[in-house]
Amino acid sequence: MRTDQQNIDRLSLHRPARLWTRLIWGCCCVWAALASATADDDSTTHWSFRPLRRAALPTVDDREWVRTPVDAFVLARLEQAGLSPATPAKRIAWLRRVTFDLIGLPPTPEEAKAYLSDTSRDADLTVVDRLLASPRYGERWAQHWLDVVRYADSDGYEYDDPRTEAWRYRDWVIRAFNEDKPYNEFVMEQIAGDEVRPQDHGAVAATGFHRLGPLRLSAGNQDEEKNRQELLVEMTDALGSAFLGLTIGCARCHDHKFDDITQAEYFSLQAHFAATQPVQIPLASKPEQEAHALEVAAWKKSLEEKEKELADLDKAVRARIAERRRTELPENVRSALAVKDSDRNEAQKSLVATAAEKLEITEDDIRRSLNPDERTRRESLQKSLESHQREKPKPLPAIRAVTEKEGTVPATFVLQRGMPGKHLQQVQPRFPAVLTWDSPAADARDENSAPAQQTRRTALARWMASDRNPLTGRVIVNRLWQHHFGRGLVATPDDFGVMGDLPSHPELLDWLACELVARGWSLKEMHRLIVNSATYRQSTVNEAAQRSDPENQLWGRMLPRRLDAGQLRDAVLAVSGTLNHEAGGPGVFVPLAKEVTDQIYKGDWTPTADASEHDRRTIYLFVKRNVRPPLLEAFDAPGTLLACAQRQNSTHVGQALATLNGPFMNAQAARFAARLIKETQAKSAASADVDLLTERAYQLAFSRAPTDKEKKIARRFLAEQRQLPRASRAALTDYCLAILNLDEFLYLK
Repeated sequence: MRTDQQNIDRLSLHRPARLWTRLIWGCCCVWAALASATADDDSTTHWSFRPLRRAALPTVDDREWVRTPVDAFVLARLEQAGLSPATPAKRIAWLRRVTFDLIGLPPTPEEAKAYLSDTSRDADLTVVDRLLASPRYGERWAQHWLDVVRYADSDGYEYDDPRTEAWRYRDWVIRAFNEDKPYNEFVMEQIAGDEVRPQDHGAVAATGFHRLGPLRLSAGNQDEEKNRQELLVEMTDALGSAFLGLTIGCARCHDHKFDDITQAEYFSLQAHFAATQPVQIPLASKPEQEAHALEVAAWKKSLEEKEKELADLDKAVRARIAERRRTELPENVRSALAVKDSDRNEAQKSLVATAAEKLEITEDDIRRSLNPDERTRRESLQKSLESHQREKPKPLPAIRAVTEKEGTVPATFVLQRGMPGKHLQQVQPRFPAVLTWDSPAADARDENSAPAQQTRRTALARWMASDRNPLTGRVIVNRLWQHHFGRGLVATPDDFGVMGDLPSHPELLDWLACELVARGWSLKEMHRLIVNSATYRQSTVNEAAQRSDPENQLWGRMLPRRLDAGQLRDAVLAVSGTLNHEAGGPGVFVPLAKEVTDQIYKGDWTPTADASEHDRRTIYLFVKRNVRPPLLEAFDAPGTLLACAQRQNSTHVGQALATLNGPFMNAQAARFAARLIKETQAKSAASADVDLLTERAYQLAFSRAPTDKEKKIARRFLAEQRQLPRASRAALTDYCLAILNLDEFLYLK
């Protein structure tokens, strides 16, 4: 394998656009890591595969700046570069930053007032403890994980059928974060929860992780071996991207081109799932299942009767249309049509083909040909069908999970070019050699029997969650850093391999991974460590660091960050006062424009009947792979066919159209205006005190009071708008819409 120095040379050749400053600090970083490595470490092993090493805290000159050990590592690098950290952010800026980061929502005016009035030394710690204890914390951080595991409530591809019970996995993830489930247990339960905690419905639901990938369904004859192999590929590749931060899937068709993982090792890893099968575990009792089956059968029978009645009506109309059109055809064409297909000569076939388009009968043709009685009857039948569809018995509660197939374990083979059916040598469940840090006993059993097979996924889970596994800890603490600072210590969170970026602070990365284990794999403890640091408290302005380190590789300042799609939607709902905090349950169908729902190939999109459900947090919306709400799509909500380790942050005109002209934003601006009138105790928008309205609007949207200049702008805007031929409420709504479009609302600074 390449040495780290060779990796640097390769990166400098193939990425010439990188700034010289980045190359310089990257080289220094690698040499520092090499110098600190123990004598028995293999210097040819890629950095991410080496055992974790807890470095001593660096010595720094400005000891007073250090609030947590994180700061010592950051400050040491800044001082080596002759730089100083940025000045601390204003208290309200830190409050908004930490509140959005931990719970994904803005602080309320009451929370901001309580924090600003608390002058004790523990004021910040109190805020962090309150946020981590909030049920909103799990909702925010579960979304990061759902991005990584490509969660959706539908299959994807052409049919994109709904997955009615997928939400149980989503709810388990939220509970796991809220309960601060140790991360090693979090990993184990997703891989083998049905084996390590078979009586725990939550742990069993966690194995839904293996069924999150898109599912390709098609009509006609099915290639069962191909379908099975696609499922196994999804299971195996997800392990690498989610837990190890590796592109393991690149070794499916051939040996990995960059990382030291062979094709045989890929299929040996896949062998852990040789007997793993999808299963729906019913939560209803046997009598309930039997009663439900009878109810569904009765509903289907009634549906078939209604469909037949409608089909018979349409058939009669079609026959009438066809007969009329036949009489309008020339005699030679009618004669050709009267001849059996098999008896027609070439001339007759040509005449029939020419007439086919004229004889084709569309849905519109049927509607135009209905007489008044038929039209009334048809409309009644269609309404009855639509009503009957809504009355379809809901599925009984079940857990979408996996289990092990009983009997002989199917053999696993290396596949030529990864193609199903192209069997090469047989392999047993083992771990890639470059990733084997435990003794050989950590491998799964080789015996090809059912009892031994029950330990395959469990062995895999224990190996993945081992304290000695350097990747599991490194990858998750890097994800935490990424979501607090906008970029990970490793800037490629889904690729810790040779083609990934080198860590900016390798000692800090390893120290955090070791600390995670030392703190019982508690993610909440790691949050406390990071957000209470001086590094996290920095402002976004540091002119000297910006000149010397424009990409902020040394973390000498905080970077402004735009709210992501879910944060933006949830923040708008919170500020307008309509956010519904109900937790859990099936995904919510929000109203979508017809132009959007027309894209659905199969099935329909019926908004959830209870309109208050439409205002729930974004994480509880139904995630249909082929259709996304326009606001979320405009602001880079990820597609769910592939894992998304880091959301994109694009800027385009569609975002302005969504926030200024979109129906959601305009509806919420109207609700925001109504809230301001109510909370300032005004009788109407026309009689409201503009300064009071502005004061409350800024408290809700920005957690601060408006300046005199901002009050003056509000007075002038509303006065000018009220002179136009429009209602005062409409003018206030426009003002609220402008507030929701300001950079201060969209960005954290």
